Amino acid sequence: MRVEPISSARAQLSETVARIGEQGLQAEPVVIGRRYKPEAVIISFELYEQLADLIDEIQLAPLIRERLATSTTSPDLTLEEVADSLGIDIEEPSSSTPNGHESAA
Repeated sequence: MRVEPISSARAQLSETVARIGEQGLQAEPVVIGRRYKPEAVIISFELYEQLADLIDEIQLAPLIRERLATSTTSPDLTLEEVADSLGIDIEEPSSSTPNGHESAA
């Protein structure tokens, strides 16, 4: 991993941000630091969003495991039971075709 000096990163910041923005998820992260010691990373916003979602899931995992372990309810709920408990209607209209369009009957 190549560590970009802060002075060089500062001088090229506009170009770096533009390049990363254009390349999106394919953009190689830019590691910035002092004396070859990594201190910060510039990544695309798309990658940041994906990583933030993963971090949230990782942080919630122990809580979910704990609640499942101490739960007194049956873990064998049907999709309909879960949807109903959340107030979600998963029933599809009977006049719809599999692709979601109305049938022309």
